[in-house]
Amino acid sequence: MYFFKKTKFSSLSEAIQNPENCKKLSLLFIEYNLKDKGAIFSQFINLKVLEIQVDPSIYDLDDFELPKEIAGLKKLKTIWLLNLPFKTFPEWITGIKSLKYLMIRGNDIDTIPDSICELDNLKTLRIENCNLNKLPATLKKMQNLRSLGLCDTKLTDLSPNLFPKNLKEINLSGSRLKDDNFESLKK
Repeated sequence: MYFFKKTKFSSLSEAIQNPENCKKLSLLFIEYNLKDKGAIFSQFINLKVLEIQVDPSIYDLDDFELPKEIAGLKKLKTIWLLNLPFKTFPEWITGIKSLKYLMIRGNDIDTIPDSICELDNLKTLRIENCNLNKLPATLKKMQNLRSLGLCDTKLTDLSPNLFPKNLKEINLSGSRLKDDNFESLKK
């Protein structure tokens, strides 16, 4: 007789019961800080998809952090971080070499670190609904990047020199760019 192993979890307490089986973890509308949960996250050695969305009631937490131990998860391919009270980009994310999809949406981030280019396998980068006002010059080094989402940011100037040659899609909806900015991107 064949038994199916549960691989998708929606709470830390449930996932920690079978940490090696956890391939997808969706923590939606959490109402607590995750900064002291590093020992738990480090046990999810087969985690491929991590989705975290906080409840608006904790958005004003000044000390909210994600555990840096997440960067040690070697099989992690997708990260969705929605409405987390970030003021700065969590730079340890750039150490997750297996990452192919990264979305950080709804925060106070205004810059992306130069080390973003270390995500060699990243195909989709979405930094949206935030105070982002400048892109790092190192972005052009990301040769596997195919899709870039910059919706609802505070970007006002984009140079075609910033983008990798193999980029197929840029989504700028809701941005503050003027039409003449788009003309320079077509050249």
